[in-house]
Amino acid sequence: MRVFISILFSLTLVVGTAQAQTSTGSVPVAAIRTGWMNDLFAVDTGGTYLNPANCQVTDGYYASGANPGYKTYYAVALLAFAMGKNVTVILSNSECTELRPRIIGITIAK
Repeated sequence: MRVFISILFSLTLVVGTAQAQTSTGSVPVAAIRTGWMNDLFAVDTGGTYLNPANCQVTDGYYASGANPGYKTYYAVALLAFAMGKNVTVILSNSECTELRPRIIGITIAK
């Protein structure tokens, strides 16, 4: 019984972690917006935006310099834009940045 409870608890942690994010699937980087007198950037895919955290504004996916991983996300977004590659944007299911869906990861593939 003890082993069963341990396995059940572990599965609960895995499912809870998996639900903390949403993936866009492969989307183009149509534009990158920066600034607004803050260390921010937005990935504009030119299409409809997912909004898993029910943010107030959905005109792009946002990252702030205050968020962990910001420089990495920005580098990948710029590379994808320059190379004309699609990306998969990973979004927080619970947090917004500047009232918009928060980027917590970006994947680019060959």
